[in-house]
Amino acid sequence: MPGLTEELVLFLLNEGSGALVGSPRSQKLVIAGSVLMDLQLAGRIDTDLETLTLVDSTPVSDSLLDPALAAIAQSGAKHDIAYWVNRTAEGADEIREQAIARLVEREILDQPDGTGFLARTHRVARGGLYPTEEGPAQDDVMTRVMRVLFHDEIPDPLEIAIVCLADSCGAFSGILSPSELAEVDERIQLFSRMDPIGQTVSRLVRLVEPPKRLDTRTWSRNLPRCRGLPLIGNGLDMAGDALAFFVRQYQELGPVFRARAFTFPYTIVAGEAANRFLLQRERFHLNTGTYVDAFRKEFGATSMILGMDGPEHRRMRQAMKEGFSKNLVTGRLAETVEIVRQHIAAWPVNEPMPGLRACQAIVTEQIGMLAANTSPREYLDDLTYVFHRLMLTRVVIPAPVPLRTRKFMKARARVEEFCAQTLVQHQLRRRERPVDLIDGLLELHRADPVFMPETDLMMATLMPFIVGLDTAASTTAAVIYALLKHPELQERARAEADRLFADGTPTLEGLGELDVTHRIAMEAMRMYPALPAMNRTVGTSFELDGFRFPAGERLIFATTVTHYLPEFFPEPNRFDIDRYLPERGEHRQATAYAPFGLGAHRCLGSGFAEVQIALTVATLLHETVLELDPPNYNIKIVAAPFAGPDKRFRFRLLRRRSP
Repeated sequence: MPGLTEELVLFLLNEGSGALVGSPRSQKLVIAGSVLMDLQLAGRIDTDLETLTLVDSTPVSDSLLDPALAAIAQSGAKHDIAYWVNRTAEGADEIREQAIARLVEREILDQPDGTGFLARTHRVARGGLYPTEEGPAQDDVMTRVMRVLFHDEIPDPLEIAIVCLADSCGAFSGILSPSELAEVDERIQLFSRMDPIGQTVSRLVRLVEPPKRLDTRTWSRNLPRCRGLPLIGNGLDMAGDALAFFVRQYQELGPVFRARAFTFPYTIVAGEAANRFLLQRERFHLNTGTYVDAFRKEFGATSMILGMDGPEHRRMRQAMKEGFSKNLVTGRLAETVEIVRQHIAAWPVNEPMPGLRACQAIVTEQIGMLAANTSPREYLDDLTYVFHRLMLTRVVIPAPVPLRTRKFMKARARVEEFCAQTLVQHQLRRRERPVDLIDGLLELHRADPVFMPETDLMMATLMPFIVGLDTAASTTAAVIYALLKHPELQERARAEADRLFADGTPTLEGLGELDVTHRIAMEAMRMYPALPAMNRTVGTSFELDGFRFPAGERLIFATTVTHYLPEFFPEPNRFDIDRYLPERGEHRQATAYAPFGLGAHRCLGSGFAEVQIALTVATLLHETVLELDPPNYNIKIVAAPFAGPDKRFRFRLLRRRSP
């Protein structure tokens, strides 16, 4: 069963935000207190009002407790309780993550979608009991603590410790209503006075002051800097193959370095430790809103999912989850295939076609019909132009570049027209059709117009096109390039595709058998990820890789640098689909493979995109024979604004295969 530290983590979990309550510093102190109190309960240490004394140095055989016990045993001098609380707090982040990992492994906690959000599993949340394989089930810590507070039951030492530590960081004010808190406050205070360690933690938390804020204009002076051109700096590198640039600088300068594009400075953080931090601690220290504020304001929206954090972001993800799920594709396989066929039918034979553009046309049509039951075909040029201009001038390089040109305003008006038509069609429901993402957004607006005001509907309606227009299309284009560049893999994938279509319309079971195709796509996403990095702003300062990052600093987490590190992917520049065989499983290394991002903002539509791309590529292989134009073309990645093949990536339709 869970120990004191694990149960404290459970008790401090805010189900609304998916994070632990309390400031980062107070969390460290109470977790340190839980470790010392657990050692006290295990008979390894003892305390009086001020002093902590070693009683037994025998290890507890618990990795949460033994490092602190070893430090106490190795210390030659006597120290007071406050010293050991502060000393243990230095490793509190690692202790917390170990405790969370144990709770997830024991199926007490869950991390849905790999976003870093925490939640009790349904069995614990609804049943109030910890799952167990043998012996009697134990009540959840919340149930037990509430029982001793409200029913005057005699608490055991574990419950006294939980109450004392939780009160230290103000947890009860977020759990109980003011009237409930008043009812049990005397009992909480009684428990809090029972243990010297708990009293010390409370005193230290009260003494905690926010760390002196570093000047964001001067703190970066000690960071390694990338060499660049006069005036331009590293702008050309970052506008080209940004991932290749990040990998080179990481190998030369280390995991944290400073780059500059024209007059705009960037702090880049890369490597496995940075990825792990993003996955585990993003919710405590980082936010996203500042990066997309200018983009959002262009559409008059008060908020958008890409710029939300915390409970609001989690609620919006839940509201949009079904509208971005892979069920949209798996439930309409025939329609998804037919869209590809319609585009193939319009392709000229033996004439070069722009590869990325062809993929954008197919992918955007699929997104429109599946997520919004609306065809965007007539508006593709307008959507592309408006989104690219806004991303490049309001997000990538946030400069006040005027956009009120005649061309932009005309395209923007067309985008607004498309959005208005889509919303009206869904409000009227003039024809029978599947329920989709837009229906869900309108229902959210009707149910809670404060959370989803009318001003935000256009931005939310456009979201699937914003996130899919380039990312899914760029990935599809990269997979096609890989197939055309490696004929032996192309033939193996074509054989799979022919089996998939052997009985006419593909089936879900058949899609699951696209082994070679799936591994080709995974390797293409490793080598040519559409999202090579993620932008964040520091909300609360933190330390990583020996650097302290101040609040307010803007960071680029180059999450896919690990894709090119030989310690994770041997011979990283070689296209090798056998990396993903069960016996190698290189992508299964924690935080090493991140084509869809990491943390709270990991791509919500990743499942949708994986099925969509596999089905699109299989249809192309089954129905066409393509060739690179020219045949010796080697892919060049550019950011425009998302990473993808450049305009020179073209292919020819040599012939259509007989069905």
